[in-house]
Amino acid sequence: MPAYFSIDVSIRKKDIYEGIYADFIGLLQEEGLKFAGGYMEFMDESLEEIISWNEKKLMEDFAIGDDEHYSHDYRQACFDYRGFSEVRMFILNVTEDDEFNFIIAIPEDELIQLKDGKFSYKLDVMADIKQLIVKIWGLECVAAIQTTLELSGETTSVNDLEKGKSPMIVPFAIIPEKCMNADLGDRVSITYIAGEGVLLEDIQ
Repeated sequence: MPAYFSIDVSIRKKDIYEGIYADFIGLLQEEGLKFAGGYMEFMDESLEEIISWNEKKLMEDFAIGDDEHYSHDYRQACFDYRGFSEVRMFILNVTEDDEFNFIIAIPEDELIQLKDGKFSYKLDVMADIKQLIVKIWGLECVAAIQTTLELSGETTSVNDLEKGKSPMIVPFAIIPEKCMNADLGDRVSITYIAGEGVLLEDIQ
């Protein structure tokens, strides 16, 4: 299994509404992600079936148990996008938390190149990723967006962001202006965007 770059979208449970998953998928499709099927043994499920299953689970605040078969969990959706070998979207939820996450995963070696003995991001690809996350931020239900590589570590909860803890910015994040309390260092560029958001970039 390859290492993955992840776009991690945090949504507070108080902001869940009927149709939230369908709206998210609709935005992805508008941004050029073409539905390719379900994942693993659910690869032949239609988009409508995946939406219906996941909407029901979200409204129930479902979280998979430690000894529960994965077939009971949220369904993953696969997409064709920019020629990547794999693009998957899945949902993570912990019942005790007050937020859940929509996560888009892409093999990280398809975003990174070796140049002059150093690893760097493929800037044309990352420009499209940046455009995508800015569009995702436009959904009113979204509380924060963080991006990571496989070994970057854990993303920061919305509650911790509000307490001034730094987000994961590998290489992008979007957080509310009110969460701009942390010292992010000299490498991070800051751009104020619509929706009282701040786009953070560390792509040097």
